[in-house]
Amino acid sequence: MTAADPNIRPDRSTPRGRSDVIFRQVGEEWLLFDPISGDIHVLNPTAALVWAQCDGATPAGDIAAAIREAFGQEAPPTAEVRALVMNTVEKFQKLGLLAHPAKRE
Repeated sequence: MTAADPNIRPDRSTPRGRSDVIFRQVGEEWLLFDPISGDIHVLNPTAALVWAQCDGATPAGDIAAAIREAFGQEAPPTAEVRALVMNTVEKFQKLGLLAHPAKRE
């Protein structure tokens, strides 16, 4: 594994979910179904918010801002939300749910 490039801004990545992955709410839970692997992933509400914005156009930093806005006054600190978003996107990527590696600017 190579060292992280200090010029890459992970909060500017624009993750995009694969178009064949099915995203549904069932009762109180949000689910992702990967038709290639046959896996079903249960998402917590925050991960569901992240997935819903993995459109290939929204930078991860903007996803974090939207999550902070959704939580309102109860939102965790900005740095914590950004780390949560980046970790969630990384998990989606490792699970093969993203259309391509998140673009870096």
